[in-house]
Amino acid sequence: MRRFLIDTDTASDDAVALVMALKYPDVKVEAITVVAGNVPLEQGVQNALHTVELTGVEAPVYSGLAAPL
Repeated sequence: MRRFLIDTDTASDDAVALVMALKYPDVKVEAITVVAGNVPLEQGVQNALHTVELTGVEAPVYSGLAAPL
């Protein structure tokens, strides 16, 4: 079993990748961290939460920075 921590801005392409990782049988997504990028931080967090909910897999989602350091 491979264990992943995924850092993302959860735009549409990232949401598809999240679904693939969350549903892959040999992958355990330990956590998802969301930062601002192609979408604002708040939208990215909502997209990640919605994606996790749709897959039915338990994975915590953490909000990161809204802007680059």
